[in-house]
Amino acid sequence: MTSTSQSYKARLNSIDALRGLAALTVVFYHARPMFWVGLGEIWKQYGLSININAWLCYATAPLYFGGLAVILFFIISGYCIHRRGAEQLISDSKASLNLKQYAIRRIWRIYPTYIAALLITALIDAYIRTHYLAEVDSGQSNSLFTFIMSLLALPGLAAPYFGSNTVFWTLALEIHFYIVYPILFYISRKHGALKTLALAFSISLIYIFGDFLLNLSDLLPYRGSGNPIFLPFLFTWTFGFYLAEVEAGRAALPKRYYLIAALGLIIALIASLFELSSLVAFSSTLPLSGLLYWSVKPQGNKFWDSKLGSLFTKLGLFSYSIYAIHRPVLLFIKVSLAQILSEKVFLTLIPALSASLVAVLVAYFFFLLVEKRTLKPIS
Repeated sequence: MTSTSQSYKARLNSIDALRGLAALTVVFYHARPMFWVGLGEIWKQYGLSININAWLCYATAPLYFGGLAVILFFIISGYCIHRRGAEQLISDSKASLNLKQYAIRRIWRIYPTYIAALLITALIDAYIRTHYLAEVDSGQSNSLFTFIMSLLALPGLAAPYFGSNTVFWTLALEIHFYIVYPILFYISRKHGALKTLALAFSISLIYIFGDFLLNLSDLLPYRGSGNPIFLPFLFTWTFGFYLAEVEAGRAALPKRYYLIAALGLIIALIASLFELSSLVAFSSTLPLSGLLYWSVKPQGNKFWDSKLGSLFTKLGLFSYSIYAIHRPVLLFIKVSLAQILSEKVFLTLIPALSASLVAVLVAYFFFLLVEKRTLKPIS
């Protein structure tokens, strides 16, 4: 295999497009149940009658799996974090990671946006608590202690999640992965990428089955809407890490990887029938990793460079902002318009689509004010 160091690009349009696709999926995944009556009610109203609105609603059924966009985000994260490290290892098998520089860059990249998102969540929650008390979750906490625990990436472990922004559990896990990355780097340097992936596979699978057999999640009183333990997702993040090694030339995927990806998809679908969410996420890593791998190849790059792909690429540039603040923005829209919108409106997807568009636009301005400043690395 040959090194790709000469063609290395700090930013790939295809990866930004995947980020944009994942971010938009998450936004509509959350907006859909907030601004729409649901498939059950639509079926009662229209059944199989010829109604364009009804069939458009039925077409959104795959969004039942929209939460898997988070898994794609984790894969992309592992891939992007390790791309430069994999390039260094192919050039020098004894290359070391500059821990100080790495830590500074990761903190600068994630924390300004994260802190700003926490503050916006606090403001919107305060507004809702004052004007629409019925919309406040009884388990919601906006305390200073919870805020600090969120900054320390300990929500769900040492304290409840902060406020109404239910996506914060994934931001905490992202920080956990940043902490684990140097360990993965050194294991890969010494033992190879495949053994590193195998180790992550084993750890995640053991945790998932241990949780299933021993109900380990019951020991986490603050778990909330997400899993505060990164272990079941370690394989997912490390697969992105592994794809960076494949790109650099230090590892390879099986020639017929699509068969393995198809098997993962089948297992994920079966696991979803039994509501085994951790196993669904674990298995879906295989087809979603295949999507990323295809996206960075010439054929995938060509697709994402199309007009449709360029739209997702533009969204991907501020996907972190979209992800970080869309939930409180959607909630603000919901409580503000709930009293003036007719119930019949919620039989259509128009409110959900409109609210999603507003959330994306607000996220763009948030990006210009906050996140954009973090794109320029500091040393």
